[in-house]
Amino acid sequence: MSNQMKVCTFNVRNDNLVKNLTEELIEDCYSILLKENKVDILTTQEMIDSTLNVLTKKFPMYHFIGKGRYGTGTFQKKINTLKKYNEHASIITKLPVLQQKTNSLPWLPSNIKDLYNGIFKYRSITPRVLTDAVVEIDSGKRIRILNTHLECHVNTVRKRQLNYIKEYIKDSNLPVILLGDFNSNLTNKAFLNFVKELETLGLKRVEYNHRTFRKSKKDTPIDHIFVPKELEVKECGIIKEEKLEKYSDHFPMYAIINTK
Repeated sequence: MSNQMKVCTFNVRNDNLVKNLTEELIEDCYSILLKENKVDILTTQEMIDSTLNVLTKKFPMYHFIGKGRYGTGTFQKKINTLKKYNEHASIITKLPVLQQKTNSLPWLPSNIKDLYNGIFKYRSITPRVLTDAVVEIDSGKRIRILNTHLECHVNTVRKRQLNYIKEYIKDSNLPVILLGDFNSNLTNKAFLNFVKELETLGLKRVEYNHRTFRKSKKDTPIDHIFVPKELEVKECGIIKEEKLEKYSDHFPMYAIINTK
């Protein structure tokens, strides 16, 4: 590949919440991202098996990395509710994949009040994952791609998840690109502290500072991309396409980076 790489993160929204979803719409949306916009590494959140089955058929040259948050055992396959909400934090790429792993994040609150609110008030207490893929770029150079989707409402849980990711990056022996839906905007203190901690580990947040969740009342992102400090970010932004807006309530956020 060239010395430039385009990465993109996109909360695609669970299939069960998308009206009039067809195989044709799924194929068109991913063609827009992977072919028309020439995304080299696409990370998605809320992907479920029904979409993955379409994509593996329509895009056979791509790798689809990551396991669902409820795993792949017979238990989740037999229970329809788990099947419908067994969301993946997928990594999609044509680049050679050398290693892959799906990690479980902390997701249960540590106090009764947060547990009660999470279950009954917010209905957001669900397992969360961090997907890890080591890919090869630029004639043998390796880089670690991490993708996640963090807790939406319970701040104490999200803070523990951020800490887990920070420690995971600290242990990496390879450069890291981190992408995902962090459910945290630039006014969130825990997230801003996380940004500073990653800077000490050699990662910088891509400076896109506008709305990525279309329904947000604040003009600030909740989807973020972090890249190694030494890599130049040539361009960043969101992809606006009518079909993508029918598919999701987020905008795909991308960054073009120099890999040398």
